[in-house]
Formats: sequence, C-alpha cells, structure tokens
Amino acid sequence: MSAALARDERKVVSVLFADLVGSTATGAERDPEEFGAAIRPQLARMRDALELHGGTIEKYIGDAVVAVFGAPVAREDDPERAVRAALAIRESLGKGARVAVNTGEAVVSLGARAELGEELVLGDVINTAFRIEEATPDGAVFVGETTYRATKNAIEYGDRRLVEAKGKPDPVPAWEALSARSPVGSWRERAPVTPLVWTRSPGQSATRWSSSSR
Repeated sequence: MSAALARDERKVVSVLFADLVGSTATGAERDPEEFGAAIRPQLARMRDALELHGGTIEKYIGDAVVAVFGAPVAREDDPERAVRAALAIRESLGKGARVAVNTGEAVVSLGARAELGEELVLGDVINTAFRIEEATPDGAVFVGETTYRATKNAIEYGDRRLVEAKGKPDPVPAWEALSARSPVGSWRERAPVTPLVWTRSPGQSATRWSSSSR
C-alpha cells in the first residue's frame, strides 16, 4: 500500500457549501482586480464564521467556499457546528449568500494540505452538498437529511422539502435551517467536568474517590 493510501481514512463529515449570490454576473462586467476587491470582504466574513465554529476551509471556487467539519479533527457535534456556521454566514451576508450543509461518509486524506489546494475529503457527500446549495433560495440555509436528524434538537427547521438533484435517481430531502434554539452552541454550554480528588472521611482508614467543586 502506498504512503498516500495509508493516510486515507473513512470518516463521517459535514460539508458546508456557501456561494455568494449574483457575483458571477457582476464579475463578468467588472475588471478582475475590482471584482476581487469587491468580494474579498464577503469571503473574509465567511471564513471568520467558519473558523469560529471549528470548520476547515478546503477550497475556494471563485466566489464559493467549501468547508469541512469533522476533518482533520472530528467532534461529536460537528453537524451542529456546521449549521451554526451556516446561520452565522446568513446573518452576516443576508440575501448575499446561500448555504447548504450535508453530512455523510467520506474518504479523508489525513495528510492533505488544504492551503496548497490538496483534496481533504472525497465522496458523494460533497456532490450532494453542492446540489442542495444549487436549490437553496438566496439568503437561506438548507441541510440534508443526516444533518437534519443530527441537529433537530439544537436547530429550528422549516418543513421538509424535496430537491431535484442532478445525477440523483430520486429527489433529495432537505430542510431549511431557520434559527438556533440556543444562542450558544452545545460545545460552549457543557459545564466543565468536576474533578475527583482523594479524601479521607473521619474515622475511616481507607482512602476513596470523591468529587470536589473547587
């Protein structure tokens, strides 16, 4: 087995696909340098939201951003982080962006260097995220079924919809993320674990574990 294959691992990841609305048409009418200067602040706001929630930017595709939650570092609440990042992008850019999140299994290249353009994740989860994003209205956030099921207790959603996705034999279920049920993510709500210390009760010779609220 080659070194490249040895670094590959199957993981469940959440892929976020965000696209600036109307920038393609605008870019065709402007000088490339002017266009770049115009969209750079918007891309920076996307990046800030993604990094704040623990996402890894895999690539920029023109005026779109692809980010991954769950690789290279995996967390149990990656789907929630991804949806919260999507909602933060919507709040920041309004109808200037549309965002989709999809969760599923992918092949993760553990040694990939995203900053050099190397592919971090491969799999249908990315293609489906893109197809869902294509069907997302301006200023909205749509998520796939696995993302919805993993986050429905933390995120308020609209009704189930069916998205006609190119290359898919059947329509893809999707839900619109409306808002977070709590303003703070679960990863920031968890209380610190109470440390255990050695104690000795009066009259006892044996030492035992006991909790302490230092």
